[in-house]
Amino acid sequence: IFVVSAAGFAWHNIQSRIAWFNIDSLLTEEDRPGTKPPDSYEGRAVNLLILGTDSRAGNNNVDGSQGSEDVASARSDTALVMHISADRKRVDAVSIPRDTLVDIPECKTLDGEKTESSEDTPFNSAFAKGAGDSDDKKAVASGATCTWKTVEKLTHVRIDDFVVVDFSGLSKVVDSLGGVHVQVDEAIDDTEYTGFKLDEGCQKLDGQNALQYARVRHGVSDGSDLSRITRQQNLMRAMASKALSSSLLTQSGFLTSTLETLTTSERIGQIGNLSGLAYSIQGVGVDKINFVTMPNQPADNPNQVVPAEGAKKVWKALEDDKPIPSDTSAPASSDSSATADGSTSESTDDSSESSEPSQPTPTPAPATQAPKTSSPQQQPAAKPTTPACPA
Repeated sequence: IFVVSAAGFAWHNIQSRIAWFNIDSLLTEEDRPGTKPPDSYEGRAVNLLILGTDSRAGNNNVDGSQGSEDVASARSDTALVMHISADRKRVDAVSIPRDTLVDIPECKTLDGEKTESSEDTPFNSAFAKGAGDSDDKKAVASGATCTWKTVEKLTHVRIDDFVVVDFSGLSKVVDSLGGVHVQVDEAIDDTEYTGFKLDEGCQKLDGQNALQYARVRHGVSDGSDLSRITRQQNLMRAMASKALSSSLLTQSGFLTSTLETLTTSERIGQIGNLSGLAYSIQGVGVDKINFVTMPNQPADNPNQVVPAEGAKKVWKALEDDKPIPSDTSAPASSDSSATADGSTSESTDDSSESSEPSQPTPTPAPATQAPKTSSPQQQPAAKPTTPACPA
């Protein structure tokens, strides 16, 4: 009895940390692609909308900009559609550039409000429309739902659930993993905005460094959102490698420390469904986790992009539960390899001291769009490379 009671308390403790919302009233079935699937994830492909928000509320005020006009309302700083194949042998994660011009449908919010539809609008505005001026969990869920509807309109892929991670959440997840190693192909020196520096080579990142690595745009590459997506995918690949290799996805300690940072839709917010899905993909090798960017091309405004013709093939592959054709995907083209390791904090570059937490200088948040000197460019098709960091 005591064992069962203790187990039940632990289960309730984990479940109570997840902020989930029933958004059924915000979605209209006749406007959605595909047919309504069974409630269970078992035996079918699953499509998850994964969002990272740029809210600076509370612990997320990482750059001292809370309350400034640049971050008055939250936007989806990162967005990807994660497709888990029905046979649980493959995971495809397709990033959608936040400055992609899309049509945003009319959206309802959990507070009973409605937002107007808009055409040729930056993709990340969908989240801001749904969230409004608030940054509480209910607003986040409304923002995620409006993004969900926008993604389905753009891709014709039926989304099953959403998961939103904020700045603080990303940092906690990386720290709960014991840090991750990433292969940095180009040194980062963002002295003007965040003070973040990172040498080339295999670097171990703690939560704070990982967050800065995922967000930095200045002092590295061309400063565009597309080059930042490359680094975000690199980091996510390292996190996935660490989590899968150490079976952390189903361990209560890891779940307890990380789930409280999430905002989710109802089904995946139930710990039984979440842990069951996590358990089902533990056998997926990191070589079967494919991070790509939606094929795109520059819009009239060089700081924005529009879907390229190849995007249709990518979304069709997800809809049909097929591998993404290699001639249409646009994977990361720099910072190309990553892995994870909890055994050492040494860099393979002897001159590097960047595994120590950096001390960013509070500054205004960078603009939503990429610097005007850069032009988004279509990334070449390529296979993800073999990790160069220690396994």
